Amino acid sequence: MDGRTVIDWRGRVDGYSGFAVEARGMIACLRGAGYKVQGITTPAVPGASELPPAKSILGTGIKRSRRQTVPALTIVHLPWHDKGWDNLHRPVVWRAMFETASVPPAWSQRLDDVDEVWVPSTFNATTFAAAGVSRSKLRVIPEVIDRHWFQTRAATPAPNGTFRFLSVFRWQERKGWDLLLRAYLQEFNRNDDVELVIRADPFGPATPDIAETIAQTVKTVRPFHTPVVTFLPNTLPPGRLRRLYARCHAFVLPTRGEACGRPFMEAMACGLITIGTGWGGHLDFMNSSNSLLVKSELTDVSPGAVHEWPYYQNQRWAEPSLPDLRRCMRRAVNGGPSITEIRRRAAATIRELHSPDRLTEAFLPEVRRIIQQSRPVEPTEPAAGSADVPIWQI
Repeated sequence: MDGRTVIDWRGRVDGYSGFAVEARGMIACLRGAGYKVQGITTPAVPGASELPPAKSILGTGIKRSRRQTVPALTIVHLPWHDKGWDNLHRPVVWRAMFETASVPPAWSQRLDDVDEVWVPSTFNATTFAAAGVSRSKLRVIPEVIDRHWFQTRAATPAPNGTFRFLSVFRWQERKGWDLLLRAYLQEFNRNDDVELVIRADPFGPATPDIAETIAQTVKTVRPFHTPVVTFLPNTLPPGRLRRLYARCHAFVLPTRGEACGRPFMEAMACGLITIGTGWGGHLDFMNSSNSLLVKSELTDVSPGAVHEWPYYQNQRWAEPSLPDLRRCMRRAVNGGPSITEIRRRAAATIRELHSPDRLTEAFLPEVRRIIQQSRPVEPTEPAAGSADVPIWQI
């Protein structure tokens, strides 16, 4: 690869959000292939949980020059409504995703303006096409997870030990926290040696107090003989998060919609019994042979969820079955040879489909293709009128 070939990256690269984690992986892949990556990093949505990584990718990969080199490709890794969409150099690829059965009509202008849309799942390829995006503009580039997840081994349930469920998510209705608590509290009581560990961040400044919401739900559903519920409010660095996964036996998330489902990948990679809704982007890697899938039906997004995130207006997503969620959780606790085989297949599936090697195989050929299809641009000279413009300025 010509070391002068420059790619402009627009998006968040710092912190532990899904956007930032994916961005760092893709940028590392590009750098490893010999591309120079320059970029504009944008702040997270207010209220998102963002912590600086141990070593900022901006210090090791993204160029912070005051003279911006003309890129051979621009990759926009942002929601449509964020800042960072100005002064783009073609060709422009949008790394986009959405969790419902279609996409908001307000996205149409962005979708028309970009040359291609790279989505993380066949689910999103279908939903974006249903919203009117030309199939010729769509490419499926799967997410990958860090190699350390494959070195993490989830605990094997002990015959006389506590069975520990884990759920990791942002506290919004889409993630199905209400179903999770109701199912757990209805299915188990204090006589069951179980624990539900919830590691959740607020969705935004308007999110009600999570600990208080959990306490009120417990009082409503099972005020007596309550099984153990543990809430972890603080964001964990990657190493500590992996250790948390390793202490648990099953991962459960009755989500109403996922574009891909990174926490499912992480759970399966380290051999957790993984319980998720049978609808959404995670079905690219979750099936009845490697996970426990909860039955669901398609329904309108509720007014409460629209209030949390207005872009869900007039959208549809899955409503998981509460009885079937309870059944899956009880089956995980009961264990047996079939559950042991599910755990084994889970880890093997993620290693095959979502290791860093898969990013190299799926991502780099598409990058090379779109650059080669475009008119060559000399990448060593500043763009006209762009001198003295800070690269981080939006």
